[in-house]
Amino acid sequence: MSPGRMATIVRKELLVLIGNKQSRIMLIVPPLMQLVLFAWAATMEVRNVEFAVYNQDNGRWSRELVQRVRGSPYFRPPLRLEQLEEMQKALDSQRVLLVLAFAADFSAALERGDSASLQIILDGRKSNSAQIANNYVQQIVQKFNAERVAALSPVVPGVDLRFWFNPNMEFQWFFLPNLIGILSFALGIIVTALTVAREREMGTFDQLLVSPATPGEIALAKLLPGCLIGLAHGTVFVLLSHFCFGVPVAGSLFLLYGSMLIFSMAVCGLGLMISSMCATQQQAFLGAFAGVVPCTLLSGFLTPLDNMPVFLQHLSQINPLRHFLGIIQGVFLKDISLAAAAVNCLKLGLIALVSVSVAVWFFRQRRG
Repeated sequence: MSPGRMATIVRKELLVLIGNKQSRIMLIVPPLMQLVLFAWAATMEVRNVEFAVYNQDNGRWSRELVQRVRGSPYFRPPLRLEQLEEMQKALDSQRVLLVLAFAADFSAALERGDSASLQIILDGRKSNSAQIANNYVQQIVQKFNAERVAALSPVVPGVDLRFWFNPNMEFQWFFLPNLIGILSFALGIIVTALTVAREREMGTFDQLLVSPATPGEIALAKLLPGCLIGLAHGTVFVLLSHFCFGVPVAGSLFLLYGSMLIFSMAVCGLGLMISSMCATQQQAFLGAFAGVVPCTLLSGFLTPLDNMPVFLQHLSQINPLRHFLGIIQGVFLKDISLAAAAVNCLKLGLIALVSVSVAVWFFRQRRG
């Protein structure tokens, strides 16, 4: 293997990627825009919830509960319903997400010490938002019950609630480290997937194959520019997340960059494998897109892996994004140790080795 031949091909690839204005803009502007827009706009919290109240009681305790829900930062002032038919109309027209319905004897039952029920009617068409809003109401009701128990009995069990790694439950602390991995994955696989396909469209790939460079040298030389760009993007993403959005970096930067390098090699290896099987850039882009979406879904970012069928949990083991998200979340929030990250790093290294080997094999078949 000749370092000189590889360096020449690497230099050529870097000039192609960053040598013209359009390529530089595509490599710099969209990733930064996505990071900033997603960080500000994307959230799994639900705020400004429109809700209605159908209160047949109008007693002390029903009014108290309504005021507590209204005083929450997640809810808007309620819509007052006088008739039962108005409830269905409000939900059907999507004027409200949920309705709180109090029976006529709600407050009287609580005064007697009996149990009283609060009915919560949710709009199932917005299932995720409805479940989150329901959790908010349940928390308010639980606090209300706890205060009533404390008022009736001077001795009650205390609850010391703590959230490790994210004490204030900041959504961006969870979201941005995952977003760094997802954007790096998408950019790396797309940029690398277009390399060989672009050479085939321009007619220079066959010239490259008959050059003194071996298929292994060609594959590695095309792999390195994508890895360098991936590390550059990762650095920018980490700096923005930490200094602009306040996400802490509790762990080792050495571990972060070491795992990021292995991850970039695995991702670029997959992109190179896709590119080696495609004849045009359009095919390569579609192939990369077809890989990004399922890998994101199987990474554990949107849906916990334990909730997936067993065969999908096993299939996700070949997904480099799954292993990298575990590392980057640990580095940002948990100060994960090298020993704890070793298994994921080894799996990433194995994925990189297999994908690059397959790409080299395709190059040799093409050369033969």
